[in-house]
Amino acid sequence: MALLTHLSEEDRAAVIAAGSLVRLTKSEILFHEGEPADAIFALLEGRMKLVRYSEKGRELLIHLVKPGQSFAEAALFGAGTYPATAEAIEPSECWRLPRERLLALLQTRPELGLAMLASMAMWTRRLAGKLQLLTQRRVEERLAVYLFSRTGGELPSPGETVSLGAPKHLVAAQCGTAPEVLSRTFKKLEDAEILRVGSDHVVVLDPTKLRDLAEWIGDGE
Repeated sequence: MALLTHLSEEDRAAVIAAGSLVRLTKSEILFHEGEPADAIFALLEGRMKLVRYSEKGRELLIHLVKPGQSFAEAALFGAGTYPATAEAIEPSECWRLPRERLLALLQTRPELGLAMLASMAMWTRRLAGKLQLLTQRRVEERLAVYLFSRTGGELPSPGETVSLGAPKHLVAAQCGTAPEVLSRTFKKLEDAEILRVGSDHVVVLDPTKLRDLAEWIGDGE
């Protein structure tokens, strides 16, 4: 996991041994928004989503956690509560490091503290980027950015298939919109002959126009 990348073998083994495994079934909640933050986590297998809910119950997807990613570090040093709800999208396995064990490790292994600062800085950049995406981009631009994230930022070839990587309702959530709006956006891009949409993938017909959508910041939706 990225949190342990820059640690020595000895320190890495000590940190791993201090944690324990948590197995989750599909749709099981790992922690709820507002609960006391008593541990940090890393996803080993499966997929998790971090979400918040509006007063009207609308779900806002903060992040889809992939295997190898750690999460909830900042909560231990902030208000002391989890700022989002963590839910398993599919059967998953997490590594859990309790707060008290983490604090003990930080006293003897300063490199772990630097690694946590780097991880929290990454989360800050990610959330700042998501805020800019949701407030300054139209839905078709958000979708184009998402599709480029699926190609690693590489320009696809004409006719290349790009996997969506998640059900369309989760793609919509990552783009900050409703599933029905995403469907209309897909149709709009199909009519413009930029994409051809499948059940779990798209075929890129005009990579240049898709790139232009991803790079241009419009005046709003």
